[in-house]
Amino acid sequence: MNCRMKQVLLAALLFSYTHSFARPGNITGKITDQENNPLPAVNVVVLMPDNKTLVKSDLTNGKGEFNVENIPDGTYTLKIDLLGYETYTAQKVTIANGNIDLPAISLKTKENTLKEVAIRAQKPFIEVQADKIVVNVENSIVSAGSSALDILSRSPGVKVDQNDNISLKGKQGVNVLMDGKLTPMSGTDLANMLKSMPSSSIDKIELISNPGARYDAAGTAGIINIRTKKDQRLGMNGSVNASYAQGVYPKYSAGFNLNYRNKKFNVYANYNYAYRLWFNHLILNRRFLDTSKADYGKKLFTYDQDNYALFDFKNHIASAGADYNFSKNTTIGFSGSMATNSFNPKTDNASKALGANDELLYYFNTAGRHVNKYYNYAANLNLRHTFDTTGRELTVDADYAAFGNQSNQSFKTVYTAPDGSNYLPDYSLKSDLTGITQVRSLKADYSNPLKNNAKFEAGIKSSYVTADNEPLFYEQVGGVYLLDAKRSNHFVYNENINAAYLNGSKDWKKWSTQLGLRMENTNAAWEQITLNQKYDTSYVQLFPNIAVQRHLDTKNDIGVTLSRRIERPNYQQLNPFKYFIDKTTYREGYPYLSPAFSYNIELSHTFKQRFITTLTYATTSNIIIEVIQPSDNEDSVTVQTNKNLKRMTFYGINGSYPFQITKWWSNVTNFNIYYSRYEGNIANTNINAGKPTFDLNTNNTFLLPKDFSCELGFWYQARQQYGFMDVKPNWMLNAGIQKNLFNKRATIKANIQDIFWKGYPRATSTYTGYQEDFVAVRDTRQASISFTYRFGKRTVAPMRRRSGGAEEEKRRANSGGA
Repeated sequence: MNCRMKQVLLAALLFSYTHSFARPGNITGKITDQENNPLPAVNVVVLMPDNKTLVKSDLTNGKGEFNVENIPDGTYTLKIDLLGYETYTAQKVTIANGNIDLPAISLKTKENTLKEVAIRAQKPFIEVQADKIVVNVENSIVSAGSSALDILSRSPGVKVDQNDNISLKGKQGVNVLMDGKLTPMSGTDLANMLKSMPSSSIDKIELISNPGARYDAAGTAGIINIRTKKDQRLGMNGSVNASYAQGVYPKYSAGFNLNYRNKKFNVYANYNYAYRLWFNHLILNRRFLDTSKADYGKKLFTYDQDNYALFDFKNHIASAGADYNFSKNTTIGFSGSMATNSFNPKTDNASKALGANDELLYYFNTAGRHVNKYYNYAANLNLRHTFDTTGRELTVDADYAAFGNQSNQSFKTVYTAPDGSNYLPDYSLKSDLTGITQVRSLKADYSNPLKNNAKFEAGIKSSYVTADNEPLFYEQVGGVYLLDAKRSNHFVYNENINAAYLNGSKDWKKWSTQLGLRMENTNAAWEQITLNQKYDTSYVQLFPNIAVQRHLDTKNDIGVTLSRRIERPNYQQLNPFKYFIDKTTYREGYPYLSPAFSYNIELSHTFKQRFITTLTYATTSNIIIEVIQPSDNEDSVTVQTNKNLKRMTFYGINGSYPFQITKWWSNVTNFNIYYSRYEGNIANTNINAGKPTFDLNTNNTFLLPKDFSCELGFWYQARQQYGFMDVKPNWMLNAGIQKNLFNKRATIKANIQDIFWKGYPRATSTYTGYQEDFVAVRDTRQASISFTYRFGKRTVAPMRRRSGGAEEEKRRANSGGA
């Protein structure tokens, strides 16, 4: 053996010895774009010096952070790749008896048009991040052809009840935002808008259970932010889409988006149309009970009702906007949007009145034919100025939005005796409901990064909202329709909210903290002109927010957050107009609702930067709940409305776990186990009770040969108590398949939702003197097919999203379902 060979063998033995006994280290760091925004899902690869042999790899999390673990001592090459960005390579990265924490790495956008890259990985339908859960609607196969409400009902921790109220992690009081702007509607009106909104117009949905001081304090359960699609690519580009779905009734949608972007200027426009036939088959059994001491609880009589409603939603959504970079530090932007939603429900109600022994007393059948048109339009003017390279930034937003509706209802009830003769005279009712809510808002936010990983933020906001609703009802008397003064009303509401906040944060090697304080001054007044009733209130409230995170080791982090929040009644919850199902059942607002206040505490544990488990405690005073109760002033009439309960106490544990089972099979599983206890009195009924429950949501993605992929999803909601309502369990199984075509410029998706048709709600409500069972069967089982084609350049550039300043007011004002 020659001398040269001996040297090579000796070097190899030394290399093997040192790598066998040296303590492995980790390479950690953070990756951002050129605007210092964190980049998730970036591929970080550690290679041997020959740049060919793979040592370890990792993907960045939602904060752009990576942690490549257990690297033996030595010198390596670090390579970082993300589609649309230039590859970053660092030579001679040396580990010697410890860990390396690299400075932040900024990736540059590729300026040339991208050629096809053979990448099979795709974003999961559900993405777990440290501060929120993201539902990637655009990447979901089973969401094709669905509505926004369908997708929400399948999202982790989200529940849509029988009255279309939305809760998050078992808690009511959710704020729903559209592109960061709060929509002012709730309940049925919000549901009508979401039912008519096609999934093809949605990019992602963000679920934030404990937002910080920068956000409006409204929303005791947190925030759901629906992000619509906007193109990020340079040059002229866009896409067209179409979908068809068939349940009991057909549904279809079509749309397009266009975008032109260069380094100085960006302009975009998009439009979507959806037509959805949707039904609600509501089966009711209402028992009116004796409240006297002698015969308490004895059945007096029963209404057995079968109500079938068919809705034909026709929805137009359009938006356009432009951004212009005056300089590298200053950008001004304008955006506008409009939406209309028209639908003419046909409702047919067949009812029987039964006596104490279930003997038939009479029939009453109601036919309803209605015409509804809702609309909204909004405009935003915004400015962003960066003062220097340290990241000091000022943003200013001015917003205006209007939400209007025109509804005409027409009912006729026919009463028939068991022998077929007339039992009572026919009853006819018509209504003319008009209303408009206008939102004006101005806000400014300042952000100042400080030395040693600290940051200071401050902001102010002022909003002014006016709502004017005039429902007029007409009863038929002697063949002539006359104004019904008891039901007609003219309700005017004015509200001004002024807010300011301070927020500070700092990161250490093992600790990170955030302290925030928001102050809100509320001035509100309403008037029922017809009844000559007035009410006004003014108050100032403080909303602190504290978050502390501790980095225990390379695999474990724990965090604690504390916050105080408010849920103000939305404008339609206050408006006392009546929307009838039949003469014995209607929905109305309650003008004497008080705001609800909550304290929330969350303790979270994060394992390997992606498995998140959270313990939650919350107490809410004056909680606003939806009730279906006997009328306070009409006999044998049931009212759906909102009331305050004294208190709700909430305990919960939540888990969000993404798994990469094989290279081709990934899974995201979310669960909530919680207990809610309600205290208070409504409709002469005391409550001090709760019930433990849970929900489970799991979604599987499979990458198949020849550019196919498929999804299989399942969710289950166990039996639970919501106020006076005992809600029965329901569940849903969904499946879908996807194929990319034409050099990945086109995608075709097919799916089946709620395969076994078990996703509809069932419940029992119990009050003093009244008990109700209901089942609400809906068009949740459907098969869908969709097609999307993308055209233009594929070069990706950083995109500037605007949230605007009227988020909270728009949520509460958007009463139209548009």
